[in-house]
Order: sequence, then structure tokens, then C-alpha cells
Amino acid sequence: MNTKTSNNICLTNVVDNEIFTYPIILLKGCIQNANNDKSQFLIKHISVNNNYCDTSLWTIYNNRFKVIIELKIGNNKIIFKYGEDLLQIDVIFKPRTTKYTVSPVYVICADHDGKFQAPNNYDNSVEIACKKILLGSKLIQMLTAEKMDEKGFGKKTFYMETECQIIKSSLTRQMVFNMNPEKLWQHIARELTANQNSKNRKFLAFLSCTYWDGENLHGHVALGGGGLALFGTGCLYTWPSQLKEVLQCFTNMKKVDTNVLLDDSCFRGNFGGCFSTTLGSVWHEIGHTFDLGHTKYGIMGRGFDNVHLTFTLDNINMAQESISNRKRYIVCIENCINNYKAKEDLSNNNSVNNKTNLYAKSDECDTTTNCWSNGCAAILLFHKWFNSYDEEKSNGPHYVVKRNLLTSTKGLKVVQLRRDDGFVTHSWEFLRNNNKQTFILPVQLATIGTTIVAEDSNGNILKHSI
Repeated sequence: MNTKTSNNICLTNVVDNEIFTYPIILLKGCIQNANNDKSQFLIKHISVNNNYCDTSLWTIYNNRFKVIIELKIGNNKIIFKYGEDLLQIDVIFKPRTTKYTVSPVYVICADHDGKFQAPNNYDNSVEIACKKILLGSKLIQMLTAEKMDEKGFGKKTFYMETECQIIKSSLTRQMVFNMNPEKLWQHIARELTANQNSKNRKFLAFLSCTYWDGENLHGHVALGGGGLALFGTGCLYTWPSQLKEVLQCFTNMKKVDTNVLLDDSCFRGNFGGCFSTTLGSVWHEIGHTFDLGHTKYGIMGRGFDNVHLTFTLDNINMAQESISNRKRYIVCIENCINNYKAKEDLSNNNSVNNKTNLYAKSDECDTTTNCWSNGCAAILLFHKWFNSYDEEKSNGPHYVVKRNLLTSTKGLKVVQLRRDDGFVTHSWEFLRNNNKQTFILPVQLATIGTTIVAEDSNGNILKHSI
């Protein structure tokens, strides 16, 4: 990517007059003449149209910096100042026009006040919960764009609705505690889609009543597929409610008292680890609503535990505690909504998820890195939630079982073979072929998988049992 420099200040992931379709952006760069590793520089963010001006201080580490800013609609002037060095750029926030949206939701049980579990003297109100959820959703929106850009596809991401809905469920807390995650997902899905057209809407929902009693976790769910990603709020207490708190929350090494609070930190035992793992888990689950399966590495593997690495500068994973007598709870991410035929419009997007990408091309990342596999990135590149396609009727890909043949008049872009337990055994991407209308599944591979997944250039997706 081209960089814009002024004296010693250099940006590496943003250019002057760049247009963003999402509000929170990440600015990365370096300052060549930084005096020491802990020196700071000034950021001034000005939006004339919105009569807005804000200043903030950011730390330099090994001459590098990372800054997160929430843009205002229209032109945004960003000024970097370090000593006598100045760099000024303009960036534009222009939300994408699309009917395909993601809606953040806070689900409150019929007999619950909506307060999520949190430490004593902590604001755990419904209002704060919604602020945390909306901010976390925006961070995931930005993370998705950054990781697409790293794959060379530009900063493509989904459109996030600007308010967090509050939904009162018919379920009581005890009913939730007694339901298995799949049944709970099904019930919430029906409630969210009742009396409305949800064909073009996906929901990112959080349950308010998740409760850790010191030994067991109640009312937790981590499931994504179709039109719904549903998650518990056991660690919502570690999430920020304001943008200025994001870095503080990622680097918060306060130990979790597991006698009274859930520790879902991948054995790190601290607030920052909980925030990183759970934000990453939500990112992972919403990926399943976009028809992604598991991969061996990266976001759709266990790389989501380390979301903090995108925001921090030292690139060192949070120190894990040694195994002790502390009470621990490992949240198993159950993403498989394979057999449930969701009613209403959720069935149109139902996801078949997978545990690992066994035979796909090697991913350019490891287990400590957040990235998309080639197959995941290719699916998102053409996905309806990531584009503004003109309305047109299209039948999408078609599979001829007897011939192991896939056809598409719109051009095939991605083909994946998945087993009935969700494992992706093969993934093919046809990004350079603008009109690949046929694909023959090698007969020797037909017995490895039981589901074939295909996407065409208009984002139409086929899932067919073989």
C-alpha cells in the first residue's frame, strides 16, 4: 500500500482521502525519530461538518504506533504531531448503501431485569450492556475489514445497524438454564424473526441472564449459523463501553476472581484475556452466519483468542497463568447448527460449520494470528453482506448429483467440500477466472465429504448433500 509521509511520520495502512464504509478505523504507522519506546504523540481529529474536535495521546513502541478512531459522517481531518513533525490526512466516512444488514441485539428474559453479571459496584445496567455490545460489534466490523485488506481484497466488511435493539424474550431464566444451546438458538431465532421479514438481516444477539455460580455456568451459548449469532454475557464485564477504554481493556491484567466471576480467557486468568477471547469468539460466531466454516488456523480456528494482537504494539501474547487450584471454566465453542432447518428466512442462510480445514491450501498465519484462510476470505469477497449488488433474479449454483457437476451462469468463485461433522476437506477458489461456469468434483473426493458448498460471483450460495 502507498504511504503518506511527512518528515518522520509514516502511515502504512491508510492513504490520504481514503473512503471508509464503517465508522471505527485502525491507523498503523511508524515514527522514525522516536526518542524512546514509551514516548507519546498527539492525535487531533477534526470534523468540520459535525462541529467536532478531539485530541488524544498515543504511545510509540519500537518506533511503531496503532491508533483507533471513530469517524464522523463525511470528511475527517486527522493530524499527527510528534515534536516538530506534523502529518495531516483526510479520510471520508461514507456508509455503504445496502439492504443486507447486521443487527446487534440484547435479549432479556421475561423475569430478568437485564443486568449482566459483573463485579460489585460495577455499572451492569441495560444501557451499559447495549453500549458494550454496539462498540464490540463495530470493532468486529473494523477487524473484518482489516483482515480482508491484509488478504489483498480491500477493506470490505458488513454493514452494522447503528443501534442495539433490546428484545424481551418469552423465556424465563430457568427455562434458559434448562435448554441446550441448539434449542435455545432455535427459540431466540424464532422470536427475532417473528412478524418481520428477516431475509436480508442477520442478528448478533447476547443473552443478559448468563450466570456463573462459582462452579458452573448457566445460560451460556456460543452458536452461529444462518441468520443468528447468539452469545452469552458471562464476560461482558470485561468489555469497554467507550472507545477510549478499548486498549485499556485489552491490556487489563487484573486477575479474575473465579469464585464470583466467569473466567473465559483461554487460561490467561485476567480481564484482558477474557475480553480478547470473548470478542474473538463473537467474531468467530458471526463468521459462521456468513457461511464460513472452521479452519485450521486464524479467526475460524482458535486464532480468535488473540484479537488483542491487532490492537497492541508488543505482539506478545498475554502471559498465561500456570495451572493452579483456581477454578476454571473452558467455554466450548459449539457452532454446529447442521441438522436444524430454521423456520422463516433463517433457513435461506443456514450454515454448515466445520472443525478444521484439513486439506485446503496452507494458511498464511498461525494459531496466534487473526486472519482469514484463503477460502474464508474468498467467500466474504463475493458475499451479499459484503457487497452492494443490483437486484436481479438468479438461480445461483446448481449441483448435478449423478455427474458430480456444479454449474453456474454467474460464474463459480468458491467451492468447498465438507464432511457431515463439518470438516472442510477441500477448498477451491477461482478468483482469476471471471466466468467459470462448471466444476467437476473429483470422484475420488466424493466419499470424503457429504456436503458441497459453492458461491457464485453474485454471492449466491449453494449447500447440497452429496
